[in-house]
Formats: sequence, C-alpha cells, structure tokens
Amino acid sequence: MKVFACLPEWAALTQELGGDNVEIFTAISPTENPEQVSATPALISALSQADLLVCTGGGFEDSWLNPALSRAQNPKLGKGKPGAFYASQFVKLMEDHDEKPAAKGGHGHSHGAAKSGHAHGEGNPHIQGDPRRVRTVAGQLGRRMIEVDPSGKALYGDRTKAFLQNFAALIKELEKKAKPLDHVHVIVQHEHSNYLLDWLGLEISGIVEPEVGVPPGPADLARIVEVAQKSKAKFVIHAAYEDPRPSQFVTERVKIPLVKLPFTVGGTEDAKTLTDFYRASVDRLLDGLAGRDRN
Repeated sequence: MKVFACLPEWAALTQELGGDNVEIFTAISPTENPEQVSATPALISALSQADLLVCTGGGFEDSWLNPALSRAQNPKLGKGKPGAFYASQFVKLMEDHDEKPAAKGGHGHSHGAAKSGHAHGEGNPHIQGDPRRVRTVAGQLGRRMIEVDPSGKALYGDRTKAFLQNFAALIKELEKKAKPLDHVHVIVQHEHSNYLLDWLGLEISGIVEPEVGVPPGPADLARIVEVAQKSKAKFVIHAAYEDPRPSQFVTERVKIPLVKLPFTVGGTEDAKTLTDFYRASVDRLLDGLAGRDRN
C-alpha cells in the first residue's frame, strides 16, 4: 500500500502499523519547518499514486495540501474517502494563542505571558507531543489501513494490537520517570511543545516568538528575559528545526540551560523511532531541569 504522510510522525506511525506492507512518502524531513512545505513535482507525483493519505488535519496543512491534492487528481484521497486520514479528527486539540499546559493530564488554561499571534485553524496541531493522543490515533489508523487494504488485515491488526500494548507500557514508564518535571516552569521558542509539556505537567511561562515566523525584536526579547526571571523558569526550549539564536539570547541573559527537543521523529539523533522520540524528549527535559544544555 502506497502511503503519503504529511509529517514524519505520521510516517513513523504508519510504518509501525504497516511494516513491509507499506511504501511511504513523507512531505518534509524531520528538521524542516512543518509550516513551510513546498509542493514539489515529486510530492505531487507521490500524492497522485497514494492509496492512503495520513496527515494532521484541523486546517494545519490546508495552505499547501489542498492545492497539491487538486493538482494530483487522486480520487482515493478525496474528502470523506477512506483514503483520506486526518489524525485531528480523533483527538481533542488544544486551543491556540493563550493556552498553556497545566497539571499533568489536564488541558491547560489561558494566561497572558504565552500569548502569540499563532493561528493553526481548528487548534494547535502539534499533537505528536502527546503519546496518549498518538495511541488513540494509532488505533484509528490501524482500522483505516485495513479498510483501504483488506488484504493486509491480519498483519495490520496484529501490528496495531502490539503497538497499542507497547505504547501503553511506554507511557506509564515515562510518566514515572518524568515526575520531577511536574509544575516546572519553562520558556518555549514557539507553541510546538504544548502537548508534550501538558502530558508531563510542565508550565509555559512565556513564548520567545511573538508571532509565528517573525523573529523577536529587542523589546520582545527583553520582555521574555523578564518573564523568565520572574517565573523562575528552569530552561528554554526550542525545536530541532528552529534557529536557536533567539532562545540562546534568553538563556545567556538569565543563565539557564537551552534544551533542543526533536519535535518529531528523526528531529535529533536520539529520536529515530516513535519510542525513541518520547524517550529522548523526556531525557532532554530532565537534563534541562538538572542544569544541563542539550543541543
């Protein structure tokens, strides 16, 4: 079965469930900005041949995916067709702009410090940070793969069942390991890690980027330095695909660690698989809490 994945996390999940039965094209690499996808001829060609489309949805990919689908002319991937799978349809999205992670397992709440000019359509789309949501998506994706490719029913069913069991154990293990992170205050460069931080109970004190894609000016940086100091933030987080310099400026002024998170599968060398992605993310956050930089 030929699969078109909009993002590396969905490619990794599809591979886990499909094994050798799937051939996957991924729209971007793990270190590219997911909000800046180019509809290349290779991408259009892959869309035109795909049996299954696996994307986030919720309006996140619309700006490039809708025109690309129009050019690809693949009826299998049309709206409402079994071949069009959007992960956001199966989980609750966190709100954008001013929601911050709250207590572990919670859904966050509004606060002034983390406001940003970010707009993602129906909500924050970066759900890959929360393995609980990804586990829910996995169950639905396994069923959809069987619907699209009935010949692989036994394989997809077995692999999905095994994945769900293993992931439940992983979540339990990492929640225990990450307990020291509960209620720890951090600064983030962008709203890319809200789901991860919500899962682990960290609190976002402020966001370095005042508006997505717009580098912070001197006044913005001065404000975040003040927020970091007042909130006693333990470290600053940036994603692997981001220019770390704005965050680095803050860490140098406040004298706290800078932590690079993989953001997606393959974003850093220690995040090659979905399981490794979550392990690496927790380990890097714990290093930040211990006062260590992670580049």
